[in-house]
Amino acid sequence: MAITDAQTKGAGAVLLAIGLFLFTAAMPGASHAETAFPGAVGYGAEATGWRGGKLIPVTNLRDSGRGSLRNCVEKKIPRVCVFRVSGTIMLRSALMARSNLYIAGQTAPGDGIQLRNAKSRQGPLIVKEARDVVVRFLKLRPGPGVKGAPNVDGITVENASNLYFGNLSLMFSVDESFNIHVNNGTATDITLADSILAFSLDHSTHPEGRHSKGALICSGDGTNNSCGRISLLRNIFVHHRDRNPDLKGTDTGPIEVVNNIFYDAISQFGEFYDLLGDLQVAYVGNLALRGPSSTERANVALEVFDWTDGNDISVWANDNEARDCETGTPFDILGPDAQTHQAAEPIPTTIEPMPVGELLTVLPERAGDNLPEHRHRDRLDKRALSNLADCSGKVIDHPRAVDGWADIPPSQPPEDSDGDLLPDEWEAGQTGLDPDRADDPWQILDSTGHSAVESWLAELAGDT
Repeated sequence: MAITDAQTKGAGAVLLAIGLFLFTAAMPGASHAETAFPGAVGYGAEATGWRGGKLIPVTNLRDSGRGSLRNCVEKKIPRVCVFRVSGTIMLRSALMARSNLYIAGQTAPGDGIQLRNAKSRQGPLIVKEARDVVVRFLKLRPGPGVKGAPNVDGITVENASNLYFGNLSLMFSVDESFNIHVNNGTATDITLADSILAFSLDHSTHPEGRHSKGALICSGDGTNNSCGRISLLRNIFVHHRDRNPDLKGTDTGPIEVVNNIFYDAISQFGEFYDLLGDLQVAYVGNLALRGPSSTERANVALEVFDWTDGNDISVWANDNEARDCETGTPFDILGPDAQTHQAAEPIPTTIEPMPVGELLTVLPERAGDNLPEHRHRDRLDKRALSNLADCSGKVIDHPRAVDGWADIPPSQPPEDSDGDLLPDEWEAGQTGLDPDRADDPWQILDSTGHSAVESWLAELAGDT
């Protein structure tokens, strides 16, 4: 749910410090042993309420009913959605994710799972008033919505906490690719990592007209809102008009924007506001690249706007780079009003940032719905990454500008004789497991120290 463009006009003071060295420190919970999976990072890393729950098979591509993804996502018990099918799911309405859920997209055979709207007024996935949700290795690409529908995001979060979104392909949104919203509520401890956010639609079905947006973090309605402890880590943003990203927040905790690439903004890269309350941002190791769509308005990597009397904004900016993608001509990291104040000390981050000079080499190898050996990576993610590498492409109005949605053919799932959703071949290779015994998915393996199903999920994902 986006604020209006009129609300984003204005400038003010900023508390800012530019470091001469990298400072990192683990925030509370960031290094806890009980993370959602090996290598989980950021404030949402402890989204574990699904652990020990029911494994539910997704066996068809229907919108609803037995065997559908909706049948798993909208249940009220701790659960893991395990895919026995690949292809595109056409959604007539949003999937409403309830608490204690792991959507394990890495289990999908072949080229994976793509979520697409069938004339829905919302995006494909909404996480509202829920907690402990993990979503990994999916393609969420809604496309134009019903005319006049303002909230067709790739993912919408509202009043929800303890969430982890990783290795996603978010495309063809009519509003933001990713939105965290509060409405008289709380949204905290959330991670978006290792994802590709690309090709949001500009002149599409949004009632405000041109509206290609990247990520809107902590938009708000009502009062008594709490929004913070949010991580944007190692993501690639390609071809969005603005909100690359747009941040608000409260004194609940900082928002960290670490090791992201932002390519080809039309009018704005980062824009930070104090609409909800005091905002703290760690903006570290990011790369902003002007591209073919960029206008003269997109001339700084980070702008800060003091919207509300009595609220404050502080930004720790370190080891960032901003330049024209094709010519290499640098532009300013900070807007002209962004140097009024300096932070007394660095704002800690939950991970140790990699040097900004490594991003163009490292991030494309891991980002998006991309399993080991590049399984699941399709032509649309390849196209976004090729645009980034070649300094090409542009902001689009309709999916047909990039030849539409990917064609994901059906694929056969692995054999599973006992119906426990663990493949026979994998179980046969694990000491203590039996392909003919269905009661062992949550059995702890001596070889990993984790349950059988978690060990299998981690192996599929290439988790370390």
